[in-house]
Amino acid sequence: MLKNRLGNFSRHIVSSGDDTSGNQSDNRYHKLVSSLGGELLECSNGSFVKVISDFDENYFHGKFMIPERGSLPPFRRLYFENCDDTIRLDPDKLLFFDTETTGLGGAGTVAFLIGFGSLHKDGFQVRQYFLPDFPDEEAMLEAVREEIKPDTVLVSYNGRAFDMPILTDRMIIQRVERNLECGDHIDLLHSVRRLYRRRLKSCTLSNVEQNILDFHRIDDTPGYLVPPIYFDWLATDNTTQLEGVVEHNLYDIISLYFIMYHIAMVREEPAERITEPDDVLSLAKIFERRREHENVCRVLEDFDDISHSYDRYDILFLQSLAYKRSGDYEKAVALWKEISSRSVDESFNSAVELAKFYEHKAKDFTLALEFAHHAESILPPRPADKVDIQKRLRRLNRKIIRQSSSK
Repeated sequence: MLKNRLGNFSRHIVSSGDDTSGNQSDNRYHKLVSSLGGELLECSNGSFVKVISDFDENYFHGKFMIPERGSLPPFRRLYFENCDDTIRLDPDKLLFFDTETTGLGGAGTVAFLIGFGSLHKDGFQVRQYFLPDFPDEEAMLEAVREEIKPDTVLVSYNGRAFDMPILTDRMIIQRVERNLECGDHIDLLHSVRRLYRRRLKSCTLSNVEQNILDFHRIDDTPGYLVPPIYFDWLATDNTTQLEGVVEHNLYDIISLYFIMYHIAMVREEPAERITEPDDVLSLAKIFERRREHENVCRVLEDFDDISHSYDRYDILFLQSLAYKRSGDYEKAVALWKEISSRSVDESFNSAVELAKFYEHKAKDFTLALEFAHHAESILPPRPADKVDIQKRLRRLNRKIIRQSSSK
């Protein structure tokens, strides 16, 4: 067993006195280039394969096609990050990237395939760097380092937690770069979760591709098979499945571009891009977290038909609170009355809001007591709510007695 394993890997050990080893390595690498396409780049410290793929405006990725440069929406930072920064990201600085690795992270994990995508003329270009063997890592990483400029905006999918730590660690180990810096890093996983987790539940890239982009891969290489396929190449020179690994990485990068484009379009034109109630609620929640109550009102008014046709009283209640916080009590009260008259989860809270309004704003304690009793009749099974409503009832009764006695 050990003898066989040593035999499989013996060709990776170069002896200074063996003139045939270099030829053997050259044959292996040219076999790799023949399988993957692209170009073998040979440096003094190693070699790697670079594959370039260009996509023009006729390329369709699911239901999307590459937009013309002039029709791109503004890529505002707050569309993708949980921040208030309205700065527009320069499309020419965006660098979409993804890696294929020998493991799931930790010591010894190597990124053997690193892909980058960027806008190119009126299309999109993907550049992939493939590591033929571990001794070539320094050479490949030096080429990869040239892709990332000080003003580059990296765009990834879970790249902050996975891809970047591996890439930076390997550059340190290979003495390529001690401090890999870029202008910004947009991790689209978090953007997607804020918008679509309520509906999709799972926000894996493949699930987003299918349900948001309508892009379905055919005969795709599953991610869990990628490391074994690479190790098989190292041990046996088998290239039959490597093309599928490169294609898997290629589609990952293209999908990142279209996901970013789609999210920007949703934020710019929500009424034109959103059709699902859960997505309406998610977008409104994004504005609510930033306390942009007028934007919550505006967005939800655009989708009033959807909210009512789907009986989405959770959305209508959020809309009522936005009206309250922006000072439009007339619209808030109308929604609270509508919701409290239904047998839905939001009925109790709507009745409580009506009791609060009539007690503190309208000073109509009788109506406030009426709605407080209504809330009591639909009390949810939460002890804290029962305590609060009992306090409210006692207080309102005292106020009504004092009001009557003062007349």
